[in-house]
Amino acid sequence: MTSIASLSSDPIPDEKLTILVPCFNEQCVIAELHSRLMTIVDGLRVPTEVLYINDGSQDRTAAIIDQFSQDPRVKSLHLSRNFGKEAAMRAGINAVESGAVIIMDSDLQDPPELIPLMVQEWLKGYEIVNMQRRSRRCDSWAKRTAARLYYATMDQLIDDFEIPQQVSDFRLIGPHARAAIRAMDDNAGVLKLLVSWLGYPSTEVNYDRTARQAGRTKWNTLSLLDLCADSILAFSTRPLRMYSYLSVTSFLIGSLWVVAAATFGELTHEHLLVQSILLLCLGTAVIGEYVGRVLKVVSPRPNALHKRKHP
Repeated sequence: MTSIASLSSDPIPDEKLTILVPCFNEQCVIAELHSRLMTIVDGLRVPTEVLYINDGSQDRTAAIIDQFSQDPRVKSLHLSRNFGKEAAMRAGINAVESGAVIIMDSDLQDPPELIPLMVQEWLKGYEIVNMQRRSRRCDSWAKRTAARLYYATMDQLIDDFEIPQQVSDFRLIGPHARAAIRAMDDNAGVLKLLVSWLGYPSTEVNYDRTARQAGRTKWNTLSLLDLCADSILAFSTRPLRMYSYLSVTSFLIGSLWVVAAATFGELTHEHLLVQSILLLCLGTAVIGEYVGRVLKVVSPRPNALHKRKHP
């Protein structure tokens, strides 16, 4: 186990830090991010490298990060197309063979200047350092509302582990946690929840997220709904159990209705037909989603592919 040291001490032997930066069409802001990021890297006492993951950008992002990678401390990884942020983050983690990683967005909403504080918490012994938003004033009302609903839903449906509130993908993942995630299948689940599921010592550091510096957000309402659905399907079977309870309740009510009809004479049965149709539709939807999740997990296809360079 590496001894704990302060940021002002000598570099830690046999440990390094890799900063993972997924990018998708960020040519307007990536240069400023890189300048601020390398200023921070220069001041760290932990051996550090930066890995930019180009998630199928269609602008000049790929060419820009290739220029950055002329610095030996910087590397670039290009995916064959846009696979999404989750896949890009996993591709970055899979590319790192040792040490800790920090994941951060490329739009400067995650201030690089907070990295030394994250490293300091890591050196205190925390395997996971989550950056927790104090507020979401820079986000739209719709996104703030969707985030509150997401965390409320996860609290109700997931009991196996605690989910820190208002925590983004901006976090430090220590060597042991990184190795555990890397050893898992790419479809193991949403990284935000998977990190909490690991159960390693963690801490939260509060910060104020700034507004996007340039470009447009890649998230919309549909993306947030997809994230919520993936989170539920990967970490909770409670919807299936709720459906089972509903089915049993419906069976008991239907049985009592049949007994009442036989005892007191003919009663209308239209509501039984409606009830059966609703249960059938609900069962098809719930079970179908879980079957779809199983197919995705067992699929031999990887989450992302690296781009091949022309000869």
